Amino acid sequence: MALWQKGLNDPDIVIRRYYCPQCGKYSLHIKYESFAECENGCFLTDSEEIDNLIDQKNFEGVFTKDELQYNFI
Repeated sequence: MALWQKGLNDPDIVIRRYYCPQCGKYSLHIKYESFAECENGCFLTDSEEIDNLIDQKNFEGVFTKDELQYNFI
């Protein structure tokens, strides 16, 4: 299922702090179906891996509005 479709049922997907498999921190921001950016400089572009993170609900907390605005491209 596409990210926008999942977002209809769960709009918090785009503000959650997902687990980053590259650095091991809960600092990953999922921006698009095939792009996620980490506060520590990691990037994910594998849509299947991003989809799995969402489906597994592997997150802790949420980003603030300021964090989203200033910490990511």
